[in-house]
Amino acid sequence: MTSKPLPVPMVLDDRAEWFEAANAGMDTLIARGTSFTADDLRDLVPMPANPNWVGAIFKGYQSMKLIRTVGFELSRSSSRRGGSLRRWVGVKRRATV
Repeated sequence: MTSKPLPVPMVLDDRAEWFEAANAGMDTLIARGTSFTADDLRDLVPMPANPNWVGAIFKGYQSMKLIRTVGFELSRSSSRRGGSLRRWVGVKRRATV
């Protein structure tokens, strides 16, 4: 019996390319003016080659004081298996050139 291969999700291997896409996604989420989670960012950008990059982008935005935590909830991502994640809100918009 043979089985069909599983669909392969799109993954960006290049760290700089993924962070560029993630920065654009974060700016979009902040500009909406509503709260958001890492799951929302995952809906906007391709999966990164390293899953830790998602946390790194949030940590960077938090350290720049562009986002702040407003709550916690369970992830809806199957890869996170219902793990807890933060709900964020944008503090101010990044300057665009």
